Amino acid sequence: MSGSKTVVTAEIQLELLTVDGAGIGLHTTWSYDPQDPLAVRIDFLLPFGMGESWGFARTLLAEGLNAPAGEGDVLFDPETDGLHVLMMLRAPDGAAVFRAPASELRAFLGRTLARLPLGAEQCGAALELWLHAVLDAA
Repeated sequence: MSGSKTVVTAEIQLELLTVDGAGIGLHTTWSYDPQDPLAVRIDFLLPFGMGESWGFARTLLAEGLNAPAGEGDVLFDPETDGLHVLMMLRAPDGAAVFRAPASELRAFLGRTLARLPLGAEQCGAALELWLHAVLDAA
């Protein structure tokens, strides 16, 4: 299927939650590339043209839309209002909590699932190429 190689993207406005409870709007681009079928990527457009990217498992997003999910650097927790999802990103130098519109995350996830359903990911060919590249370089 020729369309299965198309990258799925969504522009989603997040709120960076501050200590005093205020929210700072941040523009993000979420992407899913069937060539990397297990991962979702978020690109943050930061002030002064700087950017930051985070990647995590697509299954984590799917789980985190309905219940608290995650144990590592990326955690999701749906708010009780059903309208928003909290996302925490943790790094060695600190953590940040973001509020995202649940409907936009669900729409993005739905488009990724239409491209490639969960469980249909096949990474064998990519793993084989990677192993050959590593072993040839050794």
